[in-house]
Amino acid sequence: MRLARKVAMVTGAAQGIGAAIAGEFAKAGAVVYALDRSPRLEATCTQICEAGGKAFSSRLDITDHQAYSDLVSNIVQTQGRIDILVNNAAIAYYEELLNSSLEHWREIQAVNLEAQYIGCKLVAPHMMKAGWGRIVNIASTQAIATEATVGAYAASKGAIISFTKSLAVELAPFGINANAIAPGCIHTPMSIVNGVDETTTESFQTWYVGKRKIPLARAGRPEEIARVALFLASDDASYVTGHTLVADGGLTITF
Repeated sequence: MRLARKVAMVTGAAQGIGAAIAGEFAKAGAVVYALDRSPRLEATCTQICEAGGKAFSSRLDITDHQAYSDLVSNIVQTQGRIDILVNNAAIAYYEELLNSSLEHWREIQAVNLEAQYIGCKLVAPHMMKAGWGRIVNIASTQAIATEATVGAYAASKGAIISFTKSLAVELAPFGINANAIAPGCIHTPMSIVNGVDETTTESFQTWYVGKRKIPLARAGRPEEIARVALFLASDDASYVTGHTLVADGGLTITF
């Protein structure tokens, strides 16, 4: 029970990595507040509770800053504190630069980056008051080694890594550690592009698996990222801050 008596907030928790993190935290003893705008959120929290965990669903759009602020206030009023924040919610559009839109660029930054800033700003004062806190920001290997058509997404994830470093320096005197995770190719709903799961395509299987562009020769699983988040959120990572932990099966170390 590495997170016993801790109160955690996880954004983008309806499915994929966020759902896996919420489940892993609840299994470790945390009271989890799962945030998402998707109707799948209720089923995710029900599943966590049926497995013996404690999870509360909070349907909202985290780009609605007033609603987000109200939720944080309600959690603190109910639980007395927020110990852990996982900023996981993200969206992506796959567009060539010349055919991309400023509206999509702004939407990606609003969800992927700006909402992380807002979440940290809302939660940090309560962590500072308690003298303990953990912030885990989900970045991406797209921030390290990217490809065409994901410029806005890659920019948001690169900014997350830099933002996390600054958070770590600023919040360290208050007992708050801030770290990021950079997942690689993970089998989640976001791996489905234009109706096709990119981790099952012939090109993925040939290049990433067959030729071991990913040395472990497979896509990752959400629960594998969740266990990394559990480490960073626990006292096991008490001397780790400002770090981006890459969990990509070796993808970014190969030519």
